[in-house]
Amino acid sequence: MANKRIFFPAHQVGIKGDGQTTFRVIHGAQNLTTNTSFNLSQVFILGQLAIYENIEGVPDVEVSLTKVLDGYPLIYHEATIQAVDPTLIGRSNEKCLVAVAIFSDTADGASGAPLAQVQFSGMYVNSLAYSFPLEDNFTEQATLAGNDKYWANDPNLVGNEPWVGADTLGFTGAFSTDDAPIGSGGVNRRENMNFLPSTTVGLDTNGMVADPDCTILPPDVFGISASGTNKKTDGQSFDVTITNIGVNVDFNREAIFQMGRKGAFHRYVNFPVQVTCEITSTSRSGDFVSGTEYGIRTPASIGLCQDGGNLQNRTIRIATCEGTRLYLGLKNKLATTNYTGGDAGGGNVEVTYTFNTFNDLTVLHSGDPNASGNVWWAARSTYLVN
Repeated sequence: MANKRIFFPAHQVGIKGDGQTTFRVIHGAQNLTTNTSFNLSQVFILGQLAIYENIEGVPDVEVSLTKVLDGYPLIYHEATIQAVDPTLIGRSNEKCLVAVAIFSDTADGASGAPLAQVQFSGMYVNSLAYSFPLEDNFTEQATLAGNDKYWANDPNLVGNEPWVGADTLGFTGAFSTDDAPIGSGGVNRRENMNFLPSTTVGLDTNGMVADPDCTILPPDVFGISASGTNKKTDGQSFDVTITNIGVNVDFNREAIFQMGRKGAFHRYVNFPVQVTCEITSTSRSGDFVSGTEYGIRTPASIGLCQDGGNLQNRTIRIATCEGTRLYLGLKNKLATTNYTGGDAGGGNVEVTYTFNTFNDLTVLHSGDPNASGNVWWAARSTYLVN
């Protein structure tokens, strides 16, 4: 019997690396959206009002996925499973295939052969967003872009492609039992952000604690220690009431085309790319960020040519209990602060500090499915200096 609708237990998404044979289900998936745009170019001619030809270009297809951080591999890692290095540039050229399988809307889960299936091929990761809110689950959102999309057994397909006439495209229901988180803390939330460093580590070149398993934030955030830690001075409460951390990067991919071929030969990351980190806190005393023409770090006794400026390079690292590590390198600088709230209608003042860096985002996970994933994880302290 045909479905009357599609809702959360009736569809599932999987990813496999280009050239691999098996799709891997995305555990903890929360949201899936797809978009298809057919690029049309119009030609008109002198002496005729009607269109001469409406030329069809290459379609653009996009898939956006969101998952909770639950101990299972990240979307980013599944989509770059054959990467040569865990750094941003090391993962930048990897392609993957994405499949969405649709199952019966009267079953209690996705199992067996799907009723329908769509596959997206030649997909590249085009943007990433990691969200660590106060009142919700920690999440990863990834957007993948490509040019090819096809439904299994689509009656409109014509040609000799291998998917023509196929009932399935190789991705079936992946849960043999009820799925559940496997990471420490389960689905991670605010209590699963690790702010407590090891006592045995030293400092990096910015003077920040060099602990790969501790969240290190810039001292520009008022209350963060000089070594980047959020301490418990009173032994109970953290010195800074962080309410949100978000990390975003858009790869701004552009296509390389070849004469004699309609589709793109490659979609490259348009370096330099900006990596943004926003940190919001409930303010106790204001943002305590000063800035002057000559720079607050410039001694009064020296001239303009020795301007010390207002800012310093900062380290940012984020570590969760379930195994996610985000390393934004050593050259983050404060771009803006935003002081809001505290109005007469009630509510607290919040300050959002926005930091920028470029080309530097190494994402590690204890469950990285890459063949070198365990090696990268074991050597994660070496990526602190990127």
